[in-house]
Amino acid sequence: MMHHRPAVMNMDGVDWVEKTAYDAAMDALNEKQRSAKSHSRYFAHIVDMFENLQAAHAQAPYAANADAFRKHGLIEGGFCDVDAMDLGTHESAIKAAPFIASTARKAHGYAITIVRGSMIICTTPHSQSFKAMGKDKFHASVRACEDWAERVLGVTQ
Repeated sequence: MMHHRPAVMNMDGVDWVEKTAYDAAMDALNEKQRSAKSHSRYFAHIVDMFENLQAAHAQAPYAANADAFRKHGLIEGGFCDVDAMDLGTHESAIKAAPFIASTARKAHGYAITIVRGSMIICTTPHSQSFKAMGKDKFHASVRACEDWAERVLGVTQ
Protein backbone atom coordinates (compact mmCIF):
# COMPACT_ATOMS: atom_id res chain seq x y z
CA MET A 1 0.00 0.00 0.00
CA MET A 2 1.33 3.40 -0.96
CA HIS A 3 1.23 6.28 1.46
CA HIS A 4 0.42 9.66 0.01
CA ARG A 5 0.78 12.96 1.76
CA PRO A 6 -1.03 16.01 0.53
CA ALA A 7 1.22 18.69 -0.95
CA VAL A 8 1.26 22.08 0.72
CA MET A 9 0.78 24.73 -1.95
CA ASN A 10 1.08 28.51 -2.20
CA MET A 11 -0.43 30.81 -4.80
CA ASP A 12 2.34 32.81 -6.47
CA GLY A 13 -0.10 35.26 -8.02
CA VAL A 14 -0.78 33.17 -11.11
CA ASP A 15 -0.31 29.49 -10.33
CA TRP A 16 -0.31 27.11 -7.42
CA VAL A 17 3.30 26.24 -6.50
CA GLU A 18 4.53 23.63 -4.04
CA LYS A 19 5.41 25.37 -0.77
CA THR A 20 9.04 24.22 -0.69
CA ALA A 21 9.66 25.63 -4.19
CA TYR A 22 7.77 28.81 -3.29
CA ASP A 23 9.80 29.27 -0.08
CA ALA A 24 13.08 28.70 -1.95
CA ALA A 25 12.14 31.32 -4.55
CA MET A 26 11.16 33.82 -1.85
CA ASP A 27 14.42 33.22 0.05
CA ALA A 28 16.41 33.84 -3.15
CA LEU A 29 14.45 37.02 -3.84
CA ASN A 30 14.92 38.30 -0.29
CA GLU A 31 18.67 37.61 -0.52
CA LYS A 32 18.88 39.83 -3.58
CA GLN A 33 17.15 42.76 -1.92
CA ARG A 34 18.52 45.16 0.63
CA SER A 35 16.43 46.82 3.24
CA ALA A 36 15.07 50.31 2.84
CA LYS A 37 16.66 51.06 6.22
CA SER A 38 20.21 50.28 5.00
CA HIS A 39 19.53 52.22 1.80
CA SER A 40 18.38 55.30 3.77
CA ARG A 41 21.22 55.04 6.30
CA TYR A 42 23.79 55.07 3.50
CA PHE A 43 22.32 58.10 1.72
CA ALA A 44 22.13 60.02 5.03
CA HIS A 45 25.76 59.11 5.76
CA ILE A 46 26.82 60.43 2.33
CA VAL A 47 25.09 63.74 3.08
CA ASP A 48 26.86 63.95 6.46
CA MET A 49 30.24 63.28 4.85
CA PHE A 50 29.57 65.77 2.05
CA GLU A 51 28.66 68.46 4.60
CA ASN A 52 32.08 67.90 6.23
CA LEU A 53 34.02 68.35 2.99
CA GLN A 54 36.88 70.78 3.54
CA ALA A 55 36.98 74.11 1.68
CA ALA A 56 40.11 72.93 -0.17
CA HIS A 57 37.82 70.67 -2.23
CA ALA A 58 35.36 73.44 -3.19
CA GLN A 59 36.34 73.49 -6.87
CA ALA A 60 36.32 69.70 -7.31
CA PRO A 61 33.54 68.33 -9.53
CA TYR A 62 32.29 66.18 -6.64
CA ALA A 63 31.83 69.23 -4.40
CA ALA A 64 28.73 70.45 -6.26
CA ASN A 65 26.29 68.54 -4.04
CA ALA A 66 25.92 65.32 -2.04
CA ASP A 67 24.69 63.38 -5.06
CA ALA A 68 27.75 64.37 -7.13
CA PHE A 69 29.92 63.41 -4.12
CA ARG A 70 28.29 59.97 -3.95
CA LYS A 71 28.48 59.38 -7.69
CA HIS A 72 32.14 60.38 -7.80
CA GLY A 73 32.79 57.92 -4.99
CA LEU A 74 31.11 55.17 -7.01
CA ILE A 75 33.39 55.94 -9.95
CA GLU A 76 36.47 56.01 -7.71
CA GLY A 77 35.37 52.68 -6.23
CA GLY A 78 35.03 51.06 -9.65
CA PHE A 79 31.22 50.96 -9.75
CA CYS A 80 31.06 52.65 -13.12
CA ASP A 81 31.03 52.26 -16.86
CA VAL A 82 33.91 53.57 -18.95
CA ASP A 83 33.35 54.38 -22.60
CA ALA A 84 36.09 55.50 -24.96
CA MET A 85 35.86 56.95 -28.44
CA ASP A 86 38.71 57.66 -30.84
CA LEU A 87 38.02 60.77 -32.91
CA GLY A 88 41.19 60.55 -34.96
CA THR A 89 42.77 63.84 -33.86
CA HIS A 90 43.26 65.67 -30.58
CA GLU A 91 41.48 68.72 -32.01
CA SER A 92 38.40 66.67 -32.92
CA ALA A 93 38.35 65.11 -29.46
CA ILE A 94 38.58 68.54 -27.80
CA LYS A 95 35.65 69.80 -29.91
CA ALA A 96 33.44 66.75 -29.25
CA ALA A 97 34.19 66.33 -25.52
CA PRO A 98 31.72 68.98 -24.25
CA PHE A 99 28.86 67.33 -26.16
CA ILE A 100 29.81 63.84 -24.91
CA ALA A 101 30.13 65.15 -21.33
CA SER A 102 26.78 66.95 -21.47
CA THR A 103 25.00 63.92 -22.90
CA ALA A 104 26.50 61.62 -20.25
CA ARG A 105 25.56 64.02 -17.42
CA LYS A 106 21.99 64.22 -18.69
CA ALA A 107 21.74 60.43 -18.82
CA HIS A 108 23.48 59.63 -15.51
CA GLY A 109 23.44 62.84 -13.46
CA TYR A 110 27.23 62.84 -13.25
CA ALA A 111 30.11 62.00 -15.55
CA ILE A 112 33.85 62.44 -15.75
CA THR A 113 34.94 63.11 -19.31
CA ILE A 114 38.58 63.51 -20.29
CA VAL A 115 40.52 63.87 -23.52
CA ARG A 116 43.74 61.93 -24.04
CA GLY A 117 45.21 62.52 -27.45
CA SER A 118 42.51 61.68 -29.98
CA MET A 119 40.48 59.71 -27.39
CA ILE A 120 37.50 60.85 -25.34
CA ILE A 121 37.07 58.77 -22.20
CA CYS A 122 33.75 59.14 -20.40
CA THR A 123 33.10 57.49 -17.05
CA THR A 124 29.61 57.28 -15.54
CA PRO A 125 28.54 55.83 -12.17
CA HIS A 126 26.35 52.78 -11.79
CA SER A 127 22.87 53.37 -10.41
CA GLN A 128 22.32 52.28 -6.81
CA SER A 129 18.56 51.99 -7.23
CA PHE A 130 16.82 48.94 -5.81
CA LYS A 131 16.13 47.77 -9.36
CA ALA A 132 19.72 48.24 -10.59
CA MET A 133 21.65 46.70 -7.67
CA GLY A 134 20.94 43.68 -5.56
CA LYS A 135 21.94 43.49 -1.91
CA ASP A 136 25.50 42.18 -2.31
CA LYS A 137 26.51 44.62 -5.06
CA PHE A 138 24.87 47.50 -3.19
CA HIS A 139 26.78 46.78 0.01
CA ALA A 140 30.06 46.44 -1.92
CA SER A 141 29.41 49.77 -3.66
CA VAL A 142 28.55 51.43 -0.34
CA ARG A 143 31.83 50.26 1.20
CA ALA A 144 33.84 51.43 -1.82
CA CYS A 145 32.11 54.82 -1.87
CA GLU A 146 32.44 55.35 1.88
CA ASP A 147 36.12 54.30 1.78
CA TRP A 148 36.81 56.91 -0.91
CA ALA A 149 34.87 59.60 0.99
CA GLU A 150 36.75 58.83 4.21
CA ARG A 151 40.08 59.18 2.35
CA VAL A 152 38.98 62.54 0.91
CA LEU A 153 37.88 63.73 4.36
CA GLY A 154 41.03 62.41 6.01
CA VAL A 155 39.10 60.10 8.32
CA THR A 156 41.21 57.36 9.87
CA GLN A 157 39.86 54.22 11.44
